Amino acid sequence: MLKNRLLFYCLYAVLGLAAISCQKEPDLIGLDLLPIEDNLNIDYTDTSTVVAYTLREDSLRTDELALNLLGSMSDPVFGTTTASIYTQYRLSKNNVTFGENAVADSMILTLTYKGVYGDSMASKTIRVYEITESLDYDTSYYSFQTIPTLPELIGEATFVPNLSEADSIDGNYMPPHMRIVLTQEFANKILTADTSTLNTNEGFQEVFKGLFITSEPSTTTGTGSILYFNLLDAVSRLKLYYHNSTDTTSIDFPIGSYSARFNNYTHYDYAGADPMLLQQFNGDTLPGNQRLFIQAMAGAKVKLRIPYLKALAAQKRIAVNEAILVVPVEDTTGTYLVPGQLALKKITEDGNYTSLPDEDEGSTFIDGASRSGKEYHFRITRYIQNRLLNPDDPDYGLMMFAYGSSLTGNRVTLNGPGTTERPIRLLIYYTIVD
Repeated sequence: MLKNRLLFYCLYAVLGLAAISCQKEPDLIGLDLLPIEDNLNIDYTDTSTVVAYTLREDSLRTDELALNLLGSMSDPVFGTTTASIYTQYRLSKNNVTFGENAVADSMILTLTYKGVYGDSMASKTIRVYEITESLDYDTSYYSFQTIPTLPELIGEATFVPNLSEADSIDGNYMPPHMRIVLTQEFANKILTADTSTLNTNEGFQEVFKGLFITSEPSTTTGTGSILYFNLLDAVSRLKLYYHNSTDTTSIDFPIGSYSARFNNYTHYDYAGADPMLLQQFNGDTLPGNQRLFIQAMAGAKVKLRIPYLKALAAQKRIAVNEAILVVPVEDTTGTYLVPGQLALKKITEDGNYTSLPDEDEGSTFIDGASRSGKEYHFRITRYIQNRLLNPDDPDYGLMMFAYGSSLTGNRVTLNGPGTTERPIRLLIYYTIVD
């Protein structure tokens, strides 16, 4: 037994040196050095059954996000998706006055760009409406929710987004931004508001409840894009240009961190989507054995189960050295970049999610980052060990989805566990305990 322990420590010393001197992935370093006949009783399996299938995301909370999404794209796999924004605006100061004989010259809506997903050269038509119900900063809003609007269109623009060129307006630097001229009627409505409306934010938001900013849906397959905006940037605002008896000037109506705002995502019941995706959405889990789908924006997620771990635990007492769930990417189409990271969570009895115990090792331990767009790895060692130690505990499975799925338009198609080449698989490296 002492000899075995010495061998064990020597081997790990060698592995430590190997980790420093080579570029192998840290979760696989040294495992190819272990001879089958070694007395350390270390073994390996990659034949654990994985069951996986795609589910539709019911809802996603989207209020007060760091970024907001706007646009539409017609994806050949997922069909058309449109992202829209509901947002409040605020006074830039209390007790706003416009002076004598004030006349509105123009009202401009601007939103600061932060990125784009899909066809960056696609033309967009963005429309703006005034909402008729108040938003509440302390209320939770979800991706499926809508707010009534007035029927009159108060702004519209068709353009190709330019995310690379800054601008100078009134002699001031402006980062790349979307710019839409609103109607004279809307400008006059604010300019002629009574004093009580313009004294405080509460009064202003009671009368001017906010805007609905949406996109014309993309209908041609393979076209369109989703734009990312920073609504908290100072340039994301309404700006009223006006003149009075003595001056020509302007005033800003910013969004601000205390303005209620949220995204709505519309998928049009996935009309025209891949038939295998629709089959899984409709409850047929079998196609998930071949092909799986993940889409952000409250789109699609993947449920996984590893049902026969109890059989492995029954055969022998084992200590798990490493357990890696390998998730290969099927589609690497350049127009639709895969998510930079996927998330993996444990499903609880009530259908909610909780963190895997491996996340206790640090945010990067479990991994889930894209590996050159070709596959994802999840280190779930502690999760598998707990399952083996407690084989009779209820198991409700795992859920995999796009990390930060309310902040991105990304999507990916994955190989299922039954594909001939590069299937989803679980690699378990373990020590047999005497």
